[in-house]
Amino acid sequence: MQLYVLQGDWGQVHINYIDELLKNTASHLNRLLRNPFKGIIYVKPSEEGFPRVLMRDFPDQPFVIKLSARDRYWCQYAYQFSHEFCHVLSGFEYLEPERNRGPKPNNWFQEAICEVASVFTLRRMAERSATDLPCSNWVNYAEDLQNYSQELLSYPAVQLPAGLTLQAWLSLHEKELQRHRYQRDKNALVAYLLLRIFENNPLGWNAIQSLPDASGSLEEYLVDWHSALDTEDKPFVASLSQAFGYSIDA
Repeated sequence: MQLYVLQGDWGQVHINYIDELLKNTASHLNRLLRNPFKGIIYVKPSEEGFPRVLMRDFPDQPFVIKLSARDRYWCQYAYQFSHEFCHVLSGFEYLEPERNRGPKPNNWFQEAICEVASVFTLRRMAERSATDLPCSNWVNYAEDLQNYSQELLSYPAVQLPAGLTLQAWLSLHEKELQRHRYQRDKNALVAYLLLRIFENNPLGWNAIQSLPDASGSLEEYLVDWHSALDTEDKPFVASLSQAFGYSIDA
């Protein structure tokens, strides 16, 4: 892949450091894929105050990812970029209502998966930073990454309420999630419960390149996703389904 950080208001930081960091960040997902991303990504500072990846007008155009991270908040750069890069890998344009008319009630689940990507990547970077530092002078990088990811995982609003299974929790909130996909705490709650499955089966990231365009319930969505996959990726989605209490034969 080709990644270019463009000049802009990044604060008190040289863009060469951002460039090295984001290339390292992307590698932790891309290296797991049998069909790694080989396209072009431009990274710009966001004027809107939040990160996003822009829709393209033509499929051969580069992707543009905008980040709200500034200055030397390295963990925030990695966290935001991983989420948006996951959208790129999962074919977000195909799943957007603007490009593919009709309801997209399960796009909240794509948001949850991309939140998994953020924390998964932070933790992988922390584990590997001793031998895979973006810059040799970032000696405290691993500890910062680990603390940042642990803070995200410990936030009270993303904890499953006592006495509820994920399946029971989803039965209470699924319709709301289908109406409004950008519900950060709810998306994160689901994401962090699925994180361990991705960490135990990192090659499962290959499955996100086949997310379906399904308009039914999450259970129906997972069945459609499972059906669309190559044989080697089916057990992974079956394990995700099991986390929600659904049974799909691997």
